[in-house]
Amino acid sequence: MRKFGLLLGLAGCCWLTLAAEPGHFIGKVVVEWLDDDPFIPGIRLMEDFAFEDARGTTWLAPKGAVLDGRSVPLVFRDQFGVPFLGQYRKTSVLYDHYCHSMSEPWKAVHRMFYHAAVTEGVDDIEARLMYMTLYAGGWRWEMKGSSCYSHCHTSASALTWKPDIQNVDLKPVAGWIRQSSPDLDAIDARMDEIIKRPGPHVFVQR
Repeated sequence: MRKFGLLLGLAGCCWLTLAAEPGHFIGKVVVEWLDDDPFIPGIRLMEDFAFEDARGTTWLAPKGAVLDGRSVPLVFRDQFGVPFLGQYRKTSVLYDHYCHSMSEPWKAVHRMFYHAAVTEGVDDIEARLMYMTLYAGGWRWEMKGSSCYSHCHTSASALTWKPDIQNVDLKPVAGWIRQSSPDLDAIDARMDEIIKRPGPHVFVQR
């Protein structure tokens, strides 16, 4: 399985600028419902499920993974529906798993969501709007071994945060995406201008 950690080292990180390309899902989403939380029910994967993108990178949600959909922010649910249902249900399984495992960079996981959603059948503009909304309100994290861990959070077992942004800030960006269909790099740059308070680090001590 090729890892995004290796891909990020390629010259120019050119994979980041590509528009949606065909990929394919591997396996089926087979789950059992869990009753641990009556308000936010979880699911356990009963089989491996994966997405292979156009570059041959495999994104695997393994058998036994426990998911709860909490990685999908409320602002996203309000616009596109709840995870595990509807037009992006396969994609949400993979996204939720990687938000829990934090085994790949958060930007790469967001890009995977976009490509998987288009592969699943989401309209391309709608998928860009989904991507923008996750960039604005989804979880972000530091990878283990990063300078942030080594310099200021050496005892943290997890280092995650969410940007501080209001729904009203997203409306002009959504209009721009619908009108201009910008690429993902342009969306990132626009959102970075808007997100003035990216959010504090929230971390768990061992």
